[in-house]
Amino acid sequence: MKPFAFLLIFISLALPAAAQSTITLEDFDLGGDTKPATSASRDASAPAETDMEKCLLDQAACSNSEFKSNTALSMDDVVNLKLVDREGAASTPPPAGGSSETASSAPLPTIDMEILFDYNSASLRPDQAAKITELSRILSQDKFKNYRFLLLGHTDAKGSAQYNLALSQQRAQTVAGFVAAWGGLSEQRVLASGMGASRLKDQSDPYGEQNRRVQLVLLPVN
Repeated sequence: MKPFAFLLIFISLALPAAAQSTITLEDFDLGGDTKPATSASRDASAPAETDMEKCLLDQAACSNSEFKSNTALSMDDVVNLKLVDREGAASTPPPAGGSSETASSAPLPTIDMEILFDYNSASLRPDQAAKITELSRILSQDKFKNYRFLLLGHTDAKGSAQYNLALSQQRAQTVAGFVAAWGGLSEQRVLASGMGASRLKDQSDPYGEQNRRVQLVLLPVN
């Protein structure tokens, strides 16, 4: 895997009036250690479980409205939607604390995250870096070593289906690139796909901001 300390994440926007933007890890000032995770740092004593991690481990017990997801996906779903192929996928038990279901039709561990972007932009905002670095830290833990990570971009129902699909894809790719770099994860383990407005979080309010989110789904591997 290439060193990520000097990684550049290039995002070419295929939207009107959008220009290519370049983001580096050094663009984000977190007020502390801003280096990507290493094997040594990941092996250090981990902080107590946050709401984000608790909800990922057990959606049924999740009480945080942001991380609570009503768009559950099974391995059958992600294969049928052509988000991943069946090759290399496995029905292994989820992380400790999660459900014991292992069938391909059982819901996969998932959370929703409200990651804010500027209008018509797929560039990460510096004020969102802390949330994404927390996610990167969580996923770099040994308990998730038998998983790939699928990041799904979602939009609200404003705009055309084509526009929303393209924008959600670009935003998911942006988050996936940051998570891989910051967490010291193989890029092959961090996948991204856009869902547009096809799976609203709140169908009663299709234009609501709660629908504009990035969803993480854990995919077991052999």
